[in-house]
Amino acid sequence: MKAPVVVKLGGSAITVKSKASTARLEVIHNAIKEVVSYSGPMVLLHGGGSFAHPFVSRAALRNGFRQKSQLSSVSEIELNLDQLTRIIGIGLLLRHRPFVPLAPMSFMTLRQGQVGRSFLDPITAALRLGLIPLIHGDVAFDEIRGCGIVSADRIASLLGEKMGTSRVLFGSDVDGLYDGNPKTSAKAELIVEVNRSNYIRVLKGLKPTSDDVTGGMRGKVLQALRLAKHGCESYIFNLTESGNLGSLLRGSSSIGTRFVPWRKARQ
Repeated sequence: MKAPVVVKLGGSAITVKSKASTARLEVIHNAIKEVVSYSGPMVLLHGGGSFAHPFVSRAALRNGFRQKSQLSSVSEIELNLDQLTRIIGIGLLLRHRPFVPLAPMSFMTLRQGQVGRSFLDPITAALRLGLIPLIHGDVAFDEIRGCGIVSADRIASLLGEKMGTSRVLFGSDVDGLYDGNPKTSAKAELIVEVNRSNYIRVLKGLKPTSDDVTGGMRGKVLQALRLAKHGCESYIFNLTESGNLGSLLRGSSSIGTRFVPWRKARQ
């Protein structure tokens, strides 16, 4: 089987993060149009955005299980994520692209907040049948803490490590990785390429964020670097700009920020 491409629809792009459980339907459907134009094997990931982040923050689930009141939040988050998955799934079916939803909670566990064990055979089996595995960032059970959060970005890097994906495309609401915050500073400049020579300098310029339960842009960059070390090329690009995803799927290397693989991927 040809190595699959992984596309991640970022929560910042496909939801209105200032309004709980609000989808940006135009962005989602434009992205799906570009997804279905690609005929090769694909894993489609999506972030939780406003369908998950406010509820995770409120219940402090990122820090593990501490009290029974958190349990109802787990249920609420799973229902919300399922709702967002259904919106994306309906768009795929309307365009005659079969998919299967797979919840990370059911195929992986964490240990102290990090990925512990995973069982990826269902993803491989779906790809062999010609289905798109549709996976979201999720609450996951933690062997030590009881529960925790696994981001769709981390799932993307896990697939690169374990399955040898060909490319990972991280869709966001900005044009790529900047040397500052492009939403607050007109002087921020796009970093076109991150490679083995400049990645340390790039990381030093990225501050951890407390307003994103999955680590924000710094978290995304760390997973892109993890992919690069495993020989997988990745991009951070603006999903809200129509045409960007389609161009990347057709092989473009000039959109967004490219993370150059440090070595050749396994054959």
